Amino acid sequence: MTDFLMVIYNSPHWIFIALGGILLIAELLGTGGYALWSGIAAIIVGLIAWVLPLSWSVLWILFAIFTLISAYLWWVWLKRRDNNKSNKVEINQPQQELIGIRTIVTDAITNGSGRVKIKDGTWSAKCNQDLEVGHPVEVVAVEGIILKVKALNK
Repeated sequence: MTDFLMVIYNSPHWIFIALGGILLIAELLGTGGYALWSGIAAIIVGLIAWVLPLSWSVLWILFAIFTLISAYLWWVWLKRRDNNKSNKVEINQPQQELIGIRTIVTDAITNGSGRVKIKDGTWSAKCNQDLEVGHPVEVVAVEGIILKVKALNK
């Protein structure tokens, strides 16, 4: 038994790599991201321990530091992604993503209304001026299912 403990004590890289694997498996069971960053940190520390002969206390400190760094970077990425997403789309209003799209008139806009093409469909559109078919426009607002557009120079 003491030989087994000596092998473990003398090869901490396998302990950290195994810990990382266990944490990653736990993440697959649904911990919501918490075990992922600790698992990645443990594997990184295991790889460092494989290359550099460091003491157990240094390895545990590195594990804690890498876990905090990776969790912080994940938090920063999530915050940036949420800010970008909240600026684009309001809940239950996916049409707001159409604002800023440049397209062309498919049915002439006369007396303030007509149609424009977006992707593989057409949308009802309103504009302050009459525009002929093929004139470039930009979506500036969405009112229900009607797009408000402004004319662009040809």
